[in-house]
Parts: sequence; structure tokens; C-alpha cells
Amino acid sequence: MDYYNLAIKRESTRSFKKRPISNRQLTELQNYLPSCRKLFPEIHTDITILGADAAALLNGVVGYFGLMIEAPHYLLVSSAPHDYAMENAGFMGEDLVLKLTELEVESCWITIQNPLEVKNRLNLAEDLVPMALVAFGNATVMLPSSRLDIKSVSDVSIKERTGFIAPKLAVSYAVRSGDWTDSEELEALPLRSGLYSALIAACCAPSYLNLQPYRFILDSETLSLVCLPDDQTAPDDARLNAGIVMLHYAGVMEKYYASPNGWVMGAPAGKDYKLPDGAWIAGHYQIKMH
Repeated sequence: MDYYNLAIKRESTRSFKKRPISNRQLTELQNYLPSCRKLFPEIHTDITILGADAAALLNGVVGYFGLMIEAPHYLLVSSAPHDYAMENAGFMGEDLVLKLTELEVESCWITIQNPLEVKNRLNLAEDLVPMALVAFGNATVMLPSSRLDIKSVSDVSIKERTGFIAPKLAVSYAVRSGDWTDSEELEALPLRSGLYSALIAACCAPSYLNLQPYRFILDSETLSLVCLPDDQTAPDDARLNAGIVMLHYAGVMEKYYASPNGWVMGAPAGKDYKLPDGAWIAGHYQIKMH
């Protein structure tokens, strides 16, 4: 897949037509599932395609601001327990979202509010826990330059789009160098370089409520993903966010540069970046640019 252009193209859609996607699109998606990318291939996972009846079945235990998004199809990523199961699920789920984008199918991440109840209602295997849910289908035709804006179950409206479809980070604002107190000299990065392209893709990654509570520290040839404290983003959602960002960045970087290990969880050994209170490093990615 062309991760760079798909990362820029993807949008979150919260209003879907009832009509299912075409058999061709569904077959291509099903054929892709076994090759879906994983952050940790050794973690036992399962990807299930659910139908429109999942909306009623899961109502009250999943939803966006507590509101279930009705769609003709859903993707459920389940995982065996693991320290990094949530990051892995975000990585996998976003890879599938970009595949849907490639197939011209719209999608939307849905928050799982009660994983245990989802497990019970779907009769999942004993060793699996639901980690991520994505609604997908054909978007409802709305007014030009508009989007469905959901603030709560009782506050749903159509809002005119301005600028980006959703708030996104500017690379110049998102990247620091050396430690948290320094801003990266982005002028030193060629705008057409693979690294700059990967940073753009990472800054286009979706996050819970589109708050983008993450930044990057570029230290020589090592990039660290910093997660910032946020009152509205629960710890599991922050870890899911991290996995999504990691997929966007790695998908583009691998086209240009080799990495000895890809994403390594946690901070680089021996580094103190003077992070603000409550911030933490989800992982780091080392490249060989020369």
C-alpha cells in the first residue's frame, strides 16, 4: 500500500448508508486480513468482520461519546492478554483502515467502553479480549464541506468543515530535538525526504476525539513517540493512539530507510529528554539514513 498518500487521504466518517459495500470490496478486505500488519506478530490476535446487527447487539457498551455509530459492517480486533496488546491492536486496526481507504470504503474508529461485556455478547474465545472496533461502509451523502459533529448523545449536528477534515498537527509544531525544551530545526530536513514524509503521515494519524495528544523527539537518527497527559483520553485509548501513529510512521519510513528493529517500546536506553509531568515515551524508532 501507498501509506503516505493513504494517511493523507483517510477521513473518519460517522454517518453510513445502510447498503453493504460491494462483494468485490468485501472479498479484497477478507483476503487482506491474514497479511494485516502487526506491531508484535507473536501476540495471538483475531480479526472478525461483523454485520449491521452488531449495532444493536453492542449498543451501550461501545460508542463515540456514548453514541453507537450505525454501519453495515464492523471490524473487531481481539487479542490475547499482553503488555502491548492495545498498541498492537491500534497498529493492526489502522492498517485495516488504510486498506479500506485504498478500497474507497469509509470508516470510523469506535471506542470500546466495556470490553468484558463486548466479549460476552459476541461469545469470544476465552483467551481473547476485544481491543479495537472500526465501523466501515459507504458514507451518507451530506452537504458539501460538512461533517457529522457528535458532542454527546443529545447533541448531534451537521457542521461545516473548515481547513482540515479534523484537527491535525503541523510537523514544525510536533517535533522536538535533543530534549523537550528544544524545537527541531526542520529547515535541515529536506521537504521531500522520506523522514519528512513519514512525519507528515504520523501527524495525520487519527486519535481519540482528534485531540492528537502526542509529539515526537528527533535525536540524531532516533525518533521517540511522546504521549502527553490528557484529561479526556483514557490510558487504553492513549495506547491505542500510539499504535495508530506507529503504523503511519513505519509504513512510510520502510519505503525509504532500513531500521534494525522497527518500533521498540519505551524510551531509548540512557536518554533523559526532560519530558513534562505526566508525559511518557511509548516507543522509539531508529533508522540508518546513510
